[in-house]
Amino acid sequence: MKIFTENFLKIKSSEIADQVKKVGYFKYENALTDDFISNIESDVKSAGVSLNNNSVSGVYFTHGNQFFLIHMLASSKNFYNYCTNSKILNFCKDIFGNQFRLKALRYYENFGQQQMMWHTDNRLYEKNNKGETHTTSPGIIFLAYISDVDDGEFQYIKGSHIWSGKNTHHDYSKDFINKNYENDIVGFKGKKGTILIYNSWGVHRAKPSKEKDFVRKTLFFQVEKDIEHSEPILLNTEFISEVDETIKMYLGFGKKATNKTYPATDIFTMPFNKKVLKIILRWILSRIVLRVPGFLRKKIRKYFSIPTNK
Repeated sequence: MKIFTENFLKIKSSEIADQVKKVGYFKYENALTDDFISNIESDVKSAGVSLNNNSVSGVYFTHGNQFFLIHMLASSKNFYNYCTNSKILNFCKDIFGNQFRLKALRYYENFGQQQMMWHTDNRLYEKNNKGETHTTSPGIIFLAYISDVDDGEFQYIKGSHIWSGKNTHHDYSKDFINKNYENDIVGFKGKKGTILIYNSWGVHRAKPSKEKDFVRKTLFFQVEKDIEHSEPILLNTEFISEVDETIKMYLGFGKKATNKTYPATDIFTMPFNKKVLKIILRWILSRIVLRVPGFLRKKIRKYFSIPTNK
């Protein structure tokens, strides 16, 4: 299965790198094939959302305004093939040289009425031993739209990767941006299969959407020149067909995972929606059915798809 379209593959990595260095971002529509997108959607659906299930699955954050599947390298061979593709690695070499590491990765969905602050992604979630709150390492982020995006699109402040490092903070208010950089705001609407590559030092956000039923589906991964830090990465070794020194370095073989997994979630960040309610109701029913006579218990379990070992 092909991941990238022929037209995208024709673009030289050096040309993409030059634009990212100059303005902070690069966009290309129809970069990913329909087959790849379909397979990613299938992988995400298979992982699903679960409670107390000893497997890799998705989580909700901000009380249901976002859905995340963090460990894509444990659940999707399609994602593994994508983020380790030679097109990606060659681009990283043009940006960073011969040293770089995968720092974070995720599939996520933004839902309607979410409010996101302008921010940068070069932050440290805990101060380092020098008291710094942001990394000094160059970083690049790859976004891919898995759905058509005509609202709630990714927005970036053109050229902000040049000046943001002078500040000690990472979040910027809407009023500050509108007052000082309104004319530099670039929005990225696009069809599914669109790829965005941007400097992690750039100020950006997801544009707020007032539509209640809005959903933006996105693949995300972040690469930095620093190879000593990353979030914990779970990897299904079945996905690996060949391993060379570049892959070992890129995936952090033998290196510590010093950063915390983002986002930090628990039962209190879950929404009270139909999907979660269905899980809870099936669990309650599975407890009640234990007190039901055997012949009736069997019928109830079959009707509600409750395994006999529950």
